[in-house]
Amino acid sequence: MKRIAVTHKMPDFDAIASAYAAYRLYDLDAIVTATSYDTAVNEYVSTLETPLPIVRMKEKDIENIDSLDLLVVTDCKLANRLEPLDVLLPKAKKTIVFDHHPAHGQDIEADEIYVEEIGSCSAVLVHKMKAAGLTLSPEEATLIMTGIYEDTGMLTFGSTTVKDMEAAAWLLSFGANLHEVSDYVKRELSRDHVFILNELLTNMHTLTIGSVRVGVSNASNDKYIDDIAHLAHKIMDIETLDALFILVRTGDRIVLVGRSRTDDVDAAEIAASFGGGGHYTAASAVIKDQMLHECVAKLEMILSESVKPAKTARDIMTSPVKTLEADVTFASAIDIFMKHNLNIMPVVQGAVPVGIVSRRDILQGLKHGLNNEPVSSIMQVEFMRIPPDMPYYTIEETMLAGSYKMVMVTEDEKLLGVITRTDLLRLIHDEIAKMPKFSDGRLMKAENNRNKNITGMIENILPERVFKTLLDVGAMADELGFKCYLVGGVVRDILLRKTNEDIDIVVEGSAPEFAKSFADRHGARAAVHAKFKTAVVIFPDGFRVDFATSRTEYYHFPASAPMVEDASIKNDLFRRDFSINAMAVKLNKREFGTLLDFFGGQRDLQDKKIRVLHSLSFVDDPSRALRAVRFAVRFDFMIGPHTDRLFRHAVNLDLFERVQGQRMFLELKYILSEKNYKKALRMMRKYDLLKFFHKDLRLDERKEAQFDSLEMILDWYRFQFDEEPELYIARMAVLFSDLEKSAVKDILERFQLDEHKTLEHSECFKQVKDSLAWLKRSKKMPNSVFTRHMSRMATPCALAVSALVGEIFEKQVKDYFSVYRYVKPDIGGNDLLAMKIEPKTEYSNLLSAVKDAKIDGKCTDRESQLRFVAELALKNGEK
Repeated sequence: MKRIAVTHKMPDFDAIASAYAAYRLYDLDAIVTATSYDTAVNEYVSTLETPLPIVRMKEKDIENIDSLDLLVVTDCKLANRLEPLDVLLPKAKKTIVFDHHPAHGQDIEADEIYVEEIGSCSAVLVHKMKAAGLTLSPEEATLIMTGIYEDTGMLTFGSTTVKDMEAAAWLLSFGANLHEVSDYVKRELSRDHVFILNELLTNMHTLTIGSVRVGVSNASNDKYIDDIAHLAHKIMDIETLDALFILVRTGDRIVLVGRSRTDDVDAAEIAASFGGGGHYTAASAVIKDQMLHECVAKLEMILSESVKPAKTARDIMTSPVKTLEADVTFASAIDIFMKHNLNIMPVVQGAVPVGIVSRRDILQGLKHGLNNEPVSSIMQVEFMRIPPDMPYYTIEETMLAGSYKMVMVTEDEKLLGVITRTDLLRLIHDEIAKMPKFSDGRLMKAENNRNKNITGMIENILPERVFKTLLDVGAMADELGFKCYLVGGVVRDILLRKTNEDIDIVVEGSAPEFAKSFADRHGARAAVHAKFKTAVVIFPDGFRVDFATSRTEYYHFPASAPMVEDASIKNDLFRRDFSINAMAVKLNKREFGTLLDFFGGQRDLQDKKIRVLHSLSFVDDPSRALRAVRFAVRFDFMIGPHTDRLFRHAVNLDLFERVQGQRMFLELKYILSEKNYKKALRMMRKYDLLKFFHKDLRLDERKEAQFDSLEMILDWYRFQFDEEPELYIARMAVLFSDLEKSAVKDILERFQLDEHKTLEHSECFKQVKDSLAWLKRSKKMPNSVFTRHMSRMATPCALAVSALVGEIFEKQVKDYFSVYRYVKPDIGGNDLLAMKIEPKTEYSNLLSAVKDAKIDGKCTDRESQLRFVAELALKNGEK
């Protein structure tokens, strides 16, 4: 596809009709869409005998379009209304825009712009079609007429113009069917509709299933009345319901219409029970040969069985739980409280809860010198036990009535989990967020960003194979009784609409056990790391999925290796570096795609901010500061004010001296591998981080100019040879080029790399420094000599030298990479044998001399090389 039409997201009739008109006018290849349509549009399009040339594409497929010859944009002139199709704008060689709104407020740059203040965009296109002498089929004329009729209110709105009327008349001349148009285009309620609406409101009753309020009503009319779905919309605007189902007898049929605002009610599933269908939020069915009262009874029965029950204690409890054994002393208990940052903990004997104790009580006891007393001596023995199937609203009543800070979830007397006031407040917040909200008397869309469902984004952004794998993980988790979550950078990148195939799964339970079962089921192999409770599943084609047991970390002292214990998903996320990396997505089938954002990661993505999760984050792991720099430049984010202060405090405490050398090396490697690494180095200079690699390391204007030269060389190299050298090595060589050899040795010792890597980097940096000194002294040299020096180095090191020597050697640098490094003699050892040259041990030197002569243009063919080697051998007295 090189010639296409596009229109705004969630296209209505005018959008689709005008896009089709453009398709005909410019003889395009297709109409491309990326979002669902208005419900009425979807219904209309599905009834057409001749399918429209619409191609619905996922975001990743849209991004893969390299270029377009022609892009026609209809009913839109603002790029953000095109999302995600807006990425096509810069890829089009020619762009044409059609719209019918006032000419101000346009940000799409186009070669041709047709914007008229008339009632519909379709009318603008119709006049172009008329001028071009096009003819239409009745079906095409009807389609385009829907666009005019919708946006002009059937030619009754004040914005309707003579041009709209003329366009409608022209379409009528080709047989546009106004009856069909009126069946789909929304209009004001008729007298019959008003009577049915009143009857529905009178007969309305509410079913409360768990915490879900479902409205059910019915009405009857002997005449056939269409557009019953519009009445459902009206009632949803009036009533504060989670879902609504209406049954209307109209003539000889019964129409069921369902609408849902909650994940707990699947409207399509209910409609399917009556032979209908639709979407999760909107569905319908036409029922024949049944009585209305039978359908009402059946509907209520299906609702009671199908509506998902309210969340229970098992759904909202924190598990596994940190506990204290009854005989643990005050001194030991306070260490556990501080280590896990808890205020209250259950006291157990084995797996059976026997009490509750708070950190405040322990601290008071320590003040009185009760260091060696057991916690059982002061624990509160009156506490609430609840079963795992107790619904949340009963838990809410219980906790409020008894002023409990924590309740224990038990089964067969054993502790399964705990529910705190915070857990309850969070759940209540989520329920309130689902409730409809009104502004100026109008219903607003209810949103709960912290726990919203992003299944659609996951499917659009990740490759199909990855999405299916996540579905398979969720299905197996249900089967085996585990809870699985997609976590980390891939969740962040999905929200940023970036592809990331590094799939990390956290398992509440045993990750190795789950991974082995998953690998066996899917013909893959599992590599298990029992010590760390992690595993990686590797498929035959090399595709990998990492699994880790949900865990928490604590540090005995700054920058120490963390101690790890099993924990809940919330605690697992809390141990991560930044809020934007501390989000997860549920994979179990019932709640697949539900985003968990306990720490405001979405807000920080929106604010473009890097923020740590707690004030000791850099003390626990100072290397996080280097990661903060890396993420800031990768995403063009800022370091948040509080995080900035903690960052500087960590630098002042010299905590980076305690970071393991390998971690320092890896973080520098990752930073130098970033596209905007120069900005990262400037940030490191700003925070005075360079000194932790070496006290003499500097980033000044001269060094930045050297990096600029390196990037020019790298751009040229990538363009010429279509290969990517190890960028970080070249950039690191430039960064360290002004240091003494002893300083570079100190840095490599600090990095604590294995012997092979240390030798590899040591040789590179030494060769760069030696070659640089030699070339600067020589100023000018034969191409063969230059080639010998450059060929001793690996490509990244040679590129670093090329950037550092300056423009004087630019031609030789490019000739070396393009020509000289590939030069070989046209003669070989067999030729020297045939010439009876002795001794054979000198053959290598002789052939090297021939190669040099060829590079210098002295002997460019086989005959001249044979003469050259003969003369050289004679001169050396070897023949």
